[in-house]
Amino acid sequence: MVAIINTMERKKFFVQVAIAILLYVIISLILAKDMSTDTFLKELKDGLIFGLVYGVFLWIWNRYKKKNNS
Repeated sequence: MVAIINTMERKKFFVQVAIAILLYVIISLILAKDMSTDTFLKELKDGLIFGLVYGVFLWIWNRYKKKNNS
């Protein structure tokens, strides 16, 4: 049962990070008002970096929250 919960938490974590990346890229492209390939690749790279930082933040936050609940 614990393994199922952990995989569900991992899936939820990865979905949250993927949605954060997607929203970052979409909003950045709208604000840039430029749909060239160079702009898209730059915003995608920035979105991946943002997603990585956001994922680390979520991981630390969840670890901190679990320690306080114990």
